[in-house]
Amino acid sequence: MGRSDTSMRASRVAAAAGDARGRSPLPRRLGARALLGIACAALSGCGIVCAALHDPATLPATATDPRVHYETGADAYADAVARALPAAMAEIESAQGRPFAHPLVVGAYVDDRAYAAANGTGHAKTNGTTLFDRITLAPRLWREEPDRLDAYLAHELSHEHLWGTLGTFNYVRLPAWFIEGLAVWASSGGGAQRVTVAEATRAVRSGQSIAVPDAAPLLFLSRLSPPANLNGLEGPRASHMAYRQAGMFVAYLHDSDPNRFQRFLDRLYAGERFKVAFEASFSTTVNVQWGLFVASLPPA
Repeated sequence: MGRSDTSMRASRVAAAAGDARGRSPLPRRLGARALLGIACAALSGCGIVCAALHDPATLPATATDPRVHYETGADAYADAVARALPAAMAEIESAQGRPFAHPLVVGAYVDDRAYAAANGTGHAKTNGTTLFDRITLAPRLWREEPDRLDAYLAHELSHEHLWGTLGTFNYVRLPAWFIEGLAVWASSGGGAQRVTVAEATRAVRSGQSIAVPDAAPLLFLSRLSPPANLNGLEGPRASHMAYRQAGMFVAYLHDSDPNRFQRFLDRLYAGERFKVAFEASFSTTVNVQWGLFVASLPPA
C-alpha cells in the first residue's frame, strides 16, 4: 500500500502492449448470463433491455482501435479512449494475473440520454459501467474529468476482466467490497480519486468503515455502501470513501503476500466460492484480515 496511485499506474503502464482485439456481438455471452439478465431486468426496469437495444457495438468504431465505438459528436472522446485502452488493458492484466477472457467493446458517449439507454442502469449518474462485454463511458467523465479518463477506464476494465473470467454465476456471488476494491487497486486508484488514503485512514480509525462480508447478500450484484455516520460527507465523496477503503484493503491483502494473493485470485478463477478461496489462501477469515489491516494503519 506504500505506492501512490500515480506511481502504481506508471509501473504497470510500462508493460503496456497494444494489440487490437476484435469485438464480439452482445448475444455471444448472453446465454451464460441469461439468469442474471432476467433477474436484473426485473429489478431495474428497462435498464438491461434498453442496453441490449442500444448496444455500443452498433455505433461507428474508431480507426485507431476497432474496439472503441462512439456516438455522433464523441469523436475526440473516442480517440482519447482508443489511445488509452491498450495500456489500461495491460495494467489490468498485470494486476489481475491473466489476459482478458473475451473480446470487449468500449462505448464513448456525449449525450446523457444515449448513455443511460446503453449502460444497463437506465440513468447517467455514473462515470462508467460494465455490462456483459460492454464498457460504456459517460458524457460527464469527458466534460468534467477528462484527466481521469485513464483511471476510470482501467477501473471498468477490471470489472470486465473479473466478470469475463469468472462468468456471471460466480461473479454475482462476490462481495461488493472485493469487486470494487480490486478495481480501485488494479487501476491505481480509479473510482476513488475524490478521497485520499489519509482521509480514508482517518475514517477507518474513527470507526467509519465499510462492511466486509465474505459473500454477496443475494444472487444479484450488490452495491458497495458508504460507511455510516460520515460527518456530512455525501454524494460522490461518500461513494469514493467506500471505494478508497475497499481499495486499501485489497492493496493490503496483496502487499502482505503477493504470491498468496495471486493464489487467491487463481482459486476464484477456478470457480471456488469467495469464502472458500479466501480462507484457503490466507489461512484466516475476511474479518480477521480486516482487523489486521486496520491495525496496520498509521494513527488517525
